[in-house]
Parts: sequence; structure tokens; C-alpha cells
Amino acid sequence: MQAGERTQLAQRAATVSLVSTTVVVAFKLVAAAVSGSIAVLAEGLQSTLDVAMSMAALWAIRVAAKPPDRDHPYGHGKAEVLLSAFQMVLVVLTAGVIAWQAALRLHDPQPIRPDFGVAAMGYSVVANSLVVLYLRRAARSTGSAALAGESAHLVGDTFASLGVLVGLLTYIATGWRVIDPLVAILFTGLGALFALRQLRSLLHPLMDGSLPPDELSKISAVLDAHPESRGYHNVRTRDTGLLRIVSLHVMLDDHLSFVAAHDIAEQIEKELSSALGGALVTLHYEPFEAELEHRRREHDG
Repeated sequence: MQAGERTQLAQRAATVSLVSTTVVVAFKLVAAAVSGSIAVLAEGLQSTLDVAMSMAALWAIRVAAKPPDRDHPYGHGKAEVLLSAFQMVLVVLTAGVIAWQAALRLHDPQPIRPDFGVAAMGYSVVANSLVVLYLRRAARSTGSAALAGESAHLVGDTFASLGVLVGLLTYIATGWRVIDPLVAILFTGLGALFALRQLRSLLHPLMDGSLPPDELSKISAVLDAHPESRGYHNVRTRDTGLLRIVSLHVMLDDHLSFVAAHDIAEQIEKELSSALGGALVTLHYEPFEAELEHRRREHDG
């Protein structure tokens, strides 16, 4: 899949997530107002944050899709990664506030009307589960950090909604008022753990970490199979979101003319870029025998 196709798919998936999350939030907030449940309210507030983050994710994908310019020669792909990290931090902070409010309710549990909450939580579980499956496929196809972040926090929201649903059903069966705030504390905590795990995974691209092993193996496969390649070294890779960046040195036959070596180098660049779905590849070519002699002389072989 080429870069333009990945961008279109990422934008479409982010729009689907935004629309679905907005409908889910509306159900939850109405149910919270009618039922009086702190657990349902907690879910509604977290999902309100989800709407803001879905809008931000769509914006970040559009920014990341902008072509390189004078100030950003490697493109704008880090916008996605930074947004996703900020998203996870907000999820953790919101979980802390909700848990604190629920802890206060533990000292004075109130009766609630659980039927509206049950309907809203059931709808949320089904809708979010379908959107998560779609977002995961889109994130794998596009390599989008924003979609991966969307998927991660919707997984947390789905589990939280399921937990609140179980808590409301338990309340109906037992009448225990303390169930409501306890469920709110438990599942906002789980949502925070999901967010912290996703935040940890984002540190790799933020620190300009290399491409994953399966993509590095694609680079090796192209270079090993190319008939003009006599060897390669200084392979450096990084992922900026929607764009993969590769730089390397490739050794070619010493007797090639400058023009012929240049044409071969451009061909290898195109093959590597295609293998990585439109990566930005910068190749420096060297004469094979001369490079080996240089290593023997300057670097002890």
C-alpha cells in the first residue's frame, strides 16, 4: 500500500471512530443523567474525552499527510505520534479524577436507576468492539500511530463499559449501593493501565527507534537479491508515523561508470521504497574493491 492510499485509509478510519464515539457519548451522558450512577457518569466523561481525542487524531493524520517542506524536510509524521502520546496522558489523568470522585461516593452510596445505564453500556460494548476491529486492521495497514492510539483507548473504554454493565446488573440483582462506585474505580483504573501500556510503546518512535525486524528483513531481502549489489552497510532506519525513512551505503562494482552506478543506485532506492510501502530511501553508493582497501588501510580490515 502506497503512502497516499495509507493516508486515505487512515483518515476514513479516524472519521468512523469519531462518528461512532460521538453517538456512544450521547447515550452514556443521557443514561448518567437519568440513572444517577457515578459509574455511568465516569464512563460518559471518559468517552467525552474520547470524542475530543478522536477529533484530534483526525487532525493529526491530516497534518502528518502533508508533504515535506522547508521547515520539515522529513515530513510531518511525528504529529501522529505526539498526539497519541498526549492522548494517553489525558486518559490517565481523567481516570485519576474519576477514581477520586468515586472514592468520595463510597462514603455515601446513593440509590440509582440502572435500566438506562444497562442499555447505554450494552450499546457501547457492541459499537466500540466493532470499531476497534476496524481500527486495528487500518492501523496495521497504514502504520498509523494515531489509529493505534485510538484502538488502544477504545479497547480500554470497551472493557470499562463491560465492567460497568456487569456492576449495574449486580446492583439490580443485589441492591448493593456500594457496587456502583467500586465498579467506577476498578474500570477507570484498568483504562489507565491500557493507556500507560500504549504510552510505553510510543516511546520507541519518539526516540527515533529503528523499523521493526520484519521490515528490516525486507531491506535485506531486496539488497541480497539485487544482482548489482556487492554488499551494504551503515543501514539506518526510523519511523515518523506514516513515513518510513531509510539511509544506507551500497557497494557496487568498481568499473561501473558514474552514470551507470547512479542509475543502479536509483533503481535500488525504488525497489526498497516499494518493498516498504513508499519509504523515503537515501542511498550512498561506493566502489566495492576501493571500499575494502579503505577498510584494510584505515580500520584494520
